[in-house]
Amino acid sequence: MTKMEIRNAIISYLELEKAHCALDIGAGTGSVTVQMAKQFPNLQVYGIEKTASGCELIRENACRHGVDINVIEAEAPTDAIDSETTFDRVYLGGTGRQLEAIMTWLETAHLAANAIIVFSVITVESLSEIMTYLNKHSDCYRDIEGSLIQASRLEALGSYHYFKPQNPCYIIKCQYGGNHA
Repeated sequence: MTKMEIRNAIISYLELEKAHCALDIGAGTGSVTVQMAKQFPNLQVYGIEKTASGCELIRENACRHGVDINVIEAEAPTDAIDSETTFDRVYLGGTGRQLEAIMTWLETAHLAANAIIVFSVITVESLSEIMTYLNKHSDCYRDIEGSLIQASRLEALGSYHYFKPQNPCYIIKCQYGGNHA
């Protein structure tokens, strides 16, 4: 589950107050997906998750928070989304090492012009893959920015307390400028 500090940064980078339709690829437990739908009730939200257990968790969390989410059990890229559906916001929380295929699928069928895309990753290899892709397609992606977020949480240590570090997370944001496919 994406921790609160990371979710808040992702939501901020997505600029959802201006969005109409958002897609979460690699939705996991739905923590980001549910927060998007909860904070922006007029936003149409889709979540793609490849595991049945993850999809069930997303549905349970959506029900618990009283939000509607279009949950799609599939591995991106997928034809489970209508070809007429376009997204002006996309969050990639997991690509299953399919970044190139997912981005091509989005670009050819599902990205609205000027869509904002946000990635979150914890490994430097995934960060490198994203930056390489964006640089390779610099004619299509602009306004690239990012953060490395390191958070710690207060926990008991006997009769004392300390801030236990969480995994650092890289967050990259970019804007899509048009079709290249």
